[in-house]
Amino acid sequence: MKLSKLYTNKENFKNIRFNPGFNVVYAEVKTKISEKKNSHNLGKTLLSELIDIMLLKKLSPKNHFLFTTKNDTGEAVFNSYVFYLEILLNSGKYLTIKRGISNNSKISFKLNEQRTDDFNPPQEWDEENVSIDKARKVLAEYLNFDFFRGKEEYDYRKSINYSIRQQGDYADIYRLTKFKGRDLYWKPFMFDLLGFNGSLLQDKYERDDEIDEISKFINNLKNEFSVKVEERDELVAQIQLKENQAKSAEEQIDRFNFYEQDKSLIKEGVEDVETRISELNTIAYNLEFDINRLQSSIKNKFSFDFKKVEKVFTEAELFFSDQLKKDYEELVELNQNMTLERNKLLRKTLKTKSSEFEEIKKELKELNNKKEELLSFLQESNVFKKFKEYQKGLVKLEGQLIQLQEKLKTIDTILEKEKEIKAIKQKLDETVEKIGDEFKNTNSNEIYKEIRDKFGAYYKAILNEDAYISWNINTANNVDFNQPKVISEGEVKRDTAQGDGFTYGKLFCVAFDLALLTAYNKESYYRFVYHDDVFANEDNGVKHRFLKLIRNLVEDYDLQYIFSIIKDDLPTDDDDKPIKFSSSEIVLELSDKDASDTLFGFRF
Repeated sequence: MKLSKLYTNKENFKNIRFNPGFNVVYAEVKTKISEKKNSHNLGKTLLSELIDIMLLKKLSPKNHFLFTTKNDTGEAVFNSYVFYLEILLNSGKYLTIKRGISNNSKISFKLNEQRTDDFNPPQEWDEENVSIDKARKVLAEYLNFDFFRGKEEYDYRKSINYSIRQQGDYADIYRLTKFKGRDLYWKPFMFDLLGFNGSLLQDKYERDDEIDEISKFINNLKNEFSVKVEERDELVAQIQLKENQAKSAEEQIDRFNFYEQDKSLIKEGVEDVETRISELNTIAYNLEFDINRLQSSIKNKFSFDFKKVEKVFTEAELFFSDQLKKDYEELVELNQNMTLERNKLLRKTLKTKSSEFEEIKKELKELNNKKEELLSFLQESNVFKKFKEYQKGLVKLEGQLIQLQEKLKTIDTILEKEKEIKAIKQKLDETVEKIGDEFKNTNSNEIYKEIRDKFGAYYKAILNEDAYISWNINTANNVDFNQPKVISEGEVKRDTAQGDGFTYGKLFCVAFDLALLTAYNKESYYRFVYHDDVFANEDNGVKHRFLKLIRNLVEDYDLQYIFSIIKDDLPTDDDDKPIKFSSSEIVLELSDKDASDTLFGFRF
């Protein structure tokens, strides 16, 4: 896979048409400011970032320049930008990738048989507005790299920065800046890339993690419950002792036979006696009320004074006839007879109710006496106190027994977990043994031999010194990738820093990247590499030898090499004049002379 074109929907951006072989990103710096700041302003370093983005690097709106750069009015400068990257697939077809900034997680693809004309984006898309995760899978299918086939744990993105080596990636030839965190996230992959069985390291780290997690769990149990596995049988003995003590306490309580008796007394006293007393009190109240009313009624006799009536008639000078007098006498007699009969019935009713009232009072007295007896029995001091002591003792024993049983249960859990660790360690030992077999057979690993040979050859061509890469197994049985060693005058140099105006580090990375590309050249893999500022601070002889090597590799392996360089870092000829690259080799020319000469056509 090679880069073909990079362009945008904005006229101020310097669209780029890449050569299939040798590519120079040339920058001329006139102002006396730091190279790092100048590089950022010009855009030669940002170009590598844009390529990475268009090959579907995930972006964080919080800290990426495409989102954080604002104009004077506070608007996002790049929000309306849409980028297009055309790549040459190893199949010979061309794929255009579209990615906008405002909706950067939606990707579109268009496959063409030939390279498109100029910088006009496709009008129709084969895959449009695909989510970033799905888009990576789609792109992986288009790339169809042999190395990643069947490796579900990682895709083409894992090795992309060995083909886009940015400034922060020159510190370590193996570990890129994006490989943050634990070794698990990159060492198995690197082991694979060097031709070994990366799944062994993956398995090793995962089993180490399992053991660590279980060990932490065990330690937490030990601390939380204050237990020691070696004290298990002591706990069993203590549990048996407490069980016997609890059994004895239960037997003592059973002898008092108070538990069931208390329940019946409570039921009899509360549910029966109290309820009956309440009912009888209500009946007694009603009877007493009726009796008082009957007694009042009996006292009220019929009263009629005939003489007063006769006097009224005389004073009113009314004639009081004998017949009228006779009628009044008959009426009085009738009422007197009726009153006698009524009182007779009332006395009979009063007698009945009075009898009932006395019976109820008698029953109430008996019930209240019974209630007092029950309460007195429940509160009888000596017997009840003794019973309570046994009961409290039993509760305490049961609590202690539960604690001991929980500790025993915890120890048994720990023993089971330790058994799990033992089983994992058995499998881990098998994995470690296989890693050891890989270590004992590095000489028969063809991919690794080829990468190591090419690394040494390329480093030799650039610096005229022998160097090699290697790895070893550390005391934790994990793989360590050693930094390259240089052999000078027959001795291995442990210190990789020189005092001749340049360091080994950057050229180690360059040689390693080139070794990967050429070693995997026989299969479908990346066919390009972008090295940013690769010539900075290097010796003039190193620069010339490096350029010669690159041109040969581009020709021999059909590689695409892209590098950025500022005018002051150009190698010089015998007359100490900077060499010149042809206009066809320079795919992007930048300058700080004017803002329009920068990558985006403005400074930010």
